[in-house]
Amino acid sequence: MAEKPDILLIDSSVKVVDVARRQALAENFNLIYYDCDSTAQLIERLQPGGPYSKLVAICRNGWHKAGKFATQLPFAPEVVPHFPSTLRIICCSGHGHDAADIPALTARGIWYCNTPDACTEAVANTALSLVLDSFRYLTYAQWCARYDWNASRELGLRAVDPCGKSLGIVGLGDIGLAIAQKCESALGMRIHYQGPRRKEDAERTLTNGALYHSTVDDMIPEVDCIVLAAPYTPETHHLLSRRQFALARKEGLRVVNIARGKMIDDDALLEALENGSVVGAGLDVHTNEPGINPKLKENWKVTLLPHIGVCSRTSWQSFERINLDNLEAFFKTGKPLTPVNQIES
Repeated sequence: MAEKPDILLIDSSVKVVDVARRQALAENFNLIYYDCDSTAQLIERLQPGGPYSKLVAICRNGWHKAGKFATQLPFAPEVVPHFPSTLRIICCSGHGHDAADIPALTARGIWYCNTPDACTEAVANTALSLVLDSFRYLTYAQWCARYDWNASRELGLRAVDPCGKSLGIVGLGDIGLAIAQKCESALGMRIHYQGPRRKEDAERTLTNGALYHSTVDDMIPEVDCIVLAAPYTPETHHLLSRRQFALARKEGLRVVNIARGKMIDDDALLEALENGSVVGAGLDVHTNEPGINPKLKENWKVTLLPHIGVCSRTSWQSFERINLDNLEAFFKTGKPLTPVNQIES
């Protein structure tokens, strides 16, 4: 009897497992459950003759930010050269893929698949909450209710309702569009957006349409609040910094980030909060996670979340489903369903 090919499963402690589908997968593959203490140990096991030396697929499932593997980057540049020649596909939960060396994987002929639209609802709902908080300072108000009732009275001349205000979204993909739809329908906001190209089909899904801007700098003077929902790349590093904050309207800008922390220059944001060019912020992601800039912690104008935008059972169910769909499609047809890269056959 031929030996079953090996698939490595990297499971978070926070996940949903489709037991029936995994059992079906195990009929044709040898499922190996990852338990490395470090990427150094992973590299060691990938060496010829090691327990991971004949992998045909790797599947990372669940919430990357939870569990004992949260700090490990198994698809980073220093790991990719050690993958065996048998490895053909990596399926990884989540939308962003900045922690994977996609060019190196492509050069090795390895497909890399993410799970687009799997966590759209969860992240968009988080963004909606942060937008509202950035106008009404409700997080600070909750603190006041618990510890200093009278301090909340300073909000009287600061809090503003977002109805009729302009929202600028950087990145009108699945998540960005869902944020636009929610903020238009629930908060009565007018939508602007920026990205590599205009998306007329997406605009038509909004009751009042949306205004496209070719650059972030062009959009900022036209909006009351900006939401970052774009991928993190070298080009989007510190996308918001001193020059951008200086372009804000005299009433001040609200800033919401549910993308990646390094897209905002923290020092510039703190200066802008101090001088009034930014008057509110809602941040789910941070430059040095799990650490948070202590000056941001102390600022009542800022709502801080511990990167939990994705945190919903709906997301975990979708992660498992799409990862397994990609594996099954690849081994049946030779091509996965949601590849980030393209491999020549």
